[in-house]
Amino acid sequence: MKAIRIVQVIVLVLLAVYVAIFHAANPETVRLPGLISMPVAFVAALAMVVAWFTAWLPARLKIWRLERKLTTIRSERDRLLDELQLTGPGSGAPIIPDRVDPHATSNVGSRRGDDPSDYL
Repeated sequence: MKAIRIVQVIVLVLLAVYVAIFHAANPETVRLPGLISMPVAFVAALAMVVAWFTAWLPARLKIWRLERKLTTIRSERDRLLDELQLTGPGSGAPIIPDRVDPHATSNVGSRRGDDPSDYL
Protein backbone atom coordinates (compact mmCIF):
# COMPACT_ATOMS: atom_id res chain seq x y z
CA MET A 1 0.00 0.00 0.00
CA LYS A 2 1.32 3.42 -0.89
CA ALA A 3 2.12 5.85 1.88
CA ILE A 4 -0.50 8.34 0.71
CA ARG A 5 -3.22 5.67 0.94
CA ILE A 6 -2.15 4.81 4.48
CA VAL A 7 -2.35 8.48 5.45
CA GLN A 8 -5.79 8.78 3.82
CA VAL A 9 -7.12 5.78 5.74
CA ILE A 10 -5.75 7.16 9.01
CA VAL A 11 -7.35 10.57 8.36
CA LEU A 12 -10.66 8.90 7.49
CA VAL A 13 -10.63 6.88 10.73
CA LEU A 14 -9.77 10.00 12.73
CA LEU A 15 -12.66 11.89 11.11
CA ALA A 16 -15.07 9.05 11.92
CA VAL A 17 -13.93 9.08 15.54
CA TYR A 18 -14.30 12.88 15.62
CA VAL A 19 -17.87 12.69 14.27
CA ALA A 20 -18.73 10.01 16.88
CA ILE A 21 -17.34 12.16 19.70
CA PHE A 22 -19.09 15.24 18.29
CA HIS A 23 -22.39 13.32 18.16
CA ALA A 24 -21.98 12.15 21.76
CA ALA A 25 -21.40 15.73 22.90
CA ASN A 26 -24.25 17.22 20.81
CA PRO A 27 -27.18 14.76 20.64
CA GLU A 28 -29.78 17.34 19.57
CA THR A 29 -31.14 17.39 16.06
CA VAL A 30 -31.45 20.17 13.52
CA ARG A 31 -33.80 20.52 10.59
CA LEU A 32 -32.16 21.61 7.35
CA PRO A 33 -34.29 23.01 4.52
CA GLY A 34 -35.34 20.16 2.22
CA LEU A 35 -33.99 17.43 4.51
CA ILE A 36 -35.31 15.51 7.49
CA SER A 37 -34.28 16.23 11.07
CA MET A 38 -30.72 15.08 11.56
CA PRO A 39 -28.24 15.10 14.43
CA VAL A 40 -25.67 17.91 14.28
CA ALA A 41 -22.84 15.39 13.86
CA PHE A 42 -24.46 14.00 10.72
CA VAL A 43 -24.80 17.51 9.32
CA ALA A 44 -21.09 18.11 9.99
CA ALA A 45 -20.20 14.75 8.41
CA LEU A 46 -22.35 15.56 5.39
CA ALA A 47 -20.61 18.92 5.03
CA MET A 48 -17.20 17.18 5.17
CA VAL A 49 -18.24 14.67 2.48
CA VAL A 50 -19.59 17.39 0.21
CA ALA A 51 -16.39 19.45 0.68
CA TRP A 52 -14.22 16.43 -0.07
CA PHE A 53 -16.23 15.59 -3.20
CA THR A 54 -16.08 19.20 -4.35
CA ALA A 55 -12.27 19.08 -4.16
CA TRP A 56 -11.92 15.53 -5.52
CA LEU A 57 -14.09 15.78 -8.63
CA PRO A 58 -12.18 18.49 -10.56
CA ALA A 59 -8.86 16.81 -9.78
CA ARG A 60 -10.18 13.42 -10.96
CA LEU A 61 -11.56 14.95 -14.17
CA LYS A 62 -8.17 16.51 -14.92
CA ILE A 63 -6.44 13.18 -14.28
CA TRP A 64 -8.85 11.39 -16.65
CA ARG A 65 -8.26 14.01 -19.34
CA LEU A 66 -4.47 13.74 -18.96
CA GLU A 67 -4.64 9.93 -19.08
CA ARG A 68 -6.58 10.10 -22.35
CA LYS A 69 -4.03 12.55 -23.73
CA LEU A 70 -1.18 10.28 -22.62
CA THR A 71 -2.83 7.31 -24.32
CA THR A 72 -3.11 9.32 -27.54
CA ILE A 73 0.53 10.40 -27.33
CA ARG A 74 1.71 6.84 -26.66
CA SER A 75 -0.23 5.49 -29.63
CA GLU A 76 1.24 8.23 -31.85
CA ARG A 77 4.73 7.38 -30.54
CA ASP A 78 4.20 3.68 -31.28
CA ARG A 79 2.97 4.50 -34.79
CA LEU A 80 6.03 6.67 -35.45
CA LEU A 81 8.37 3.99 -34.06
CA ASP A 82 6.78 1.44 -36.39
CA GLU A 83 7.32 3.78 -39.34
CA LEU A 84 10.91 4.33 -38.26
CA GLN A 85 11.55 0.60 -38.09
CA LEU A 86 10.09 0.13 -41.58
CA THR A 87 12.47 2.72 -43.05
CA GLY A 88 15.44 1.97 -40.78
CA PRO A 89 18.53 -0.17 -41.36
CA GLY A 90 16.53 -3.41 -41.20
CA SER A 91 14.64 -2.53 -44.40
CA GLY A 92 17.69 -2.89 -46.64
CA ALA A 93 18.17 0.82 -47.29
CA PRO A 94 21.45 1.99 -45.76
CA ILE A 95 21.41 5.12 -43.68
CA ILE A 96 25.00 6.10 -44.54
CA PRO A 97 25.58 5.00 -48.16
CA ASP A 98 29.39 5.15 -48.12
CA ARG A 99 29.58 2.76 -45.12
CA VAL A 100 27.42 0.01 -46.56
CA ASP A 101 28.63 -3.59 -46.52
CA PRO A 102 29.49 -4.53 -50.14
CA HIS A 103 28.24 -8.09 -49.65
CA ALA A 104 24.86 -7.00 -48.25
CA THR A 105 23.49 -5.27 -51.36
CA SER A 106 23.70 -6.16 -55.01
CA ASN A 107 23.99 -2.70 -56.56
CA VAL A 108 27.04 -1.47 -54.65
CA GLY A 109 29.74 -0.27 -57.00
CA SER A 110 27.33 0.38 -59.86
CA ARG A 111 27.84 4.12 -59.56
CA ARG A 112 30.27 5.18 -62.31
CA GLY A 113 31.95 1.80 -62.19
CA ASP A 114 33.43 2.26 -58.70
CA ASP A 115 35.04 -0.57 -56.84
CA PRO A 116 32.98 -1.65 -53.76
CA SER A 117 36.14 -1.59 -51.65
CA ASP A 118 36.22 2.21 -52.06
CA TYR A 119 33.16 2.43 -49.80
CA LEU A 120 34.67 0.57 -46.85
